[in-house]
Amino acid sequence: MPIISTTPAPAGLAPAPAAPTKVPRTANNTLSQQDFLKLLTMQLKNQDPMKPMDENAMVSTMAQFTGLEQSTQMLTSLKGLGDDNKMMAASSMIGREVTVVDAAGNQTVGIVDGVENSTTGLQLRMGATLVPFASVTRVAPPSSTPVQPTRIRA
Repeated sequence: MPIISTTPAPAGLAPAPAAPTKVPRTANNTLSQQDFLKLLTMQLKNQDPMKPMDENAMVSTMAQFTGLEQSTQMLTSLKGLGDDNKMMAASSMIGREVTVVDAAGNQTVGIVDGVENSTTGLQLRMGATLVPFASVTRVAPPSSTPVQPTRIRA
């Protein structure tokens, strides 16, 4: 939305020039909700009182802001559902034989004893070893012989 203030104030009524306001940019060069509110507030503060913003434009702006807020809430809800699904999938691996691949390409085969959700993400416990859930490449029913976590070179 353009700022609608180009008419100079009559002599003697001109306000003192305000210090320039810096709006910090986010790292990914997108506007956050805070940035949007700051811009809207500045636009309303600096509009010409003789030519205020059109009511339709104001309603449209507020509707866009409401839509943005609802989209953000929906995205947060969907992310939570995805996290719940990952936890259910990881939990279903307890007692199963899994194959995982580490960053070096080494494979480990073992039985999942438990699932942990830590600051590093969802982890499967195989004996004393914790492995990232995302590194699972194979899930199978447990074999008839007990399996200790075994490292296989790729």
